[in-house]
Amino acid sequence: MHRFGLAIRAQRERMGLTLADMAAAYGYSTSTWSRYENGSPIPPELPAKLDELMGTHGMFAVLWDMIKNERWPNRYRDYMRLEDGAREIAEYAPYVVPGLLQTPEYARALFQAVNPDATADTIESMVDLRMSRQARLRSSDPPYVSAVLDETVIRRAVGGSAVLCAQLEALLPLVDTSRTLLRVAPLARGAHAALGAPLIILGLPDGGQVAYLEGLVNGQLLEDPDTVRARRRSYDRVSAEALTPGESAALITAVIKEKQS
Repeated sequence: MHRFGLAIRAQRERMGLTLADMAAAYGYSTSTWSRYENGSPIPPELPAKLDELMGTHGMFAVLWDMIKNERWPNRYRDYMRLEDGAREIAEYAPYVVPGLLQTPEYARALFQAVNPDATADTIESMVDLRMSRQARLRSSDPPYVSAVLDETVIRRAVGGSAVLCAQLEALLPLVDTSRTLLRVAPLARGAHAALGAPLIILGLPDGGQVAYLEGLVNGQLLEDPDTVRARRRSYDRVSAEALTPGESAALITAVIKEKQS
């Protein structure tokens, strides 16, 4: 990402523009634009906008396509490359709201808790990176996203009650749409097949599937067909035991009211 930031700065300076000029042109704060030029993650839609405004004839789009996976630590790059092109994303979340569905405030609180010694700029870079993953959900050809959230997820007050409630309110419109399906696995059901690490199943454009087990320090990408099928069965079982979309929405709404009281 540092190379992309240097390219933006070099072109800006060639055109005689200031940081403030660029920030104003694209609707960002000067501090945010400064972070972009210093190597922080950028919104995926920005390269095309740079080419349009700066007349660079696709240079930034090509450069972005070459280096975009450098946004991610080495251990995540293979997974993120696959997620970028996935047609379907199914996730079981036992601890926190899936990254693809987090609000900036929720993500910020989570990163601050997990990285207590990180600087404010580092935290903001992490938030920017997480939000950039969500761009595909707003694209003209988004993946189908289904998720099962453990009930502890919707009750754990990450960032405090206000941040949690805002996050839960952001989830409600996604519970049952043509492109999203969210359900809650209630605590009353006890142990189930997927209990343990966060599990993600990606449906790929060629019809294949891969699984990803996410850990606090590292993750494991699973590509062996038999192993992936076993993980998919685990997800299918916990999904079958989860509340219906309507019941899930009612429980989420009840938790919001409980936290606000």
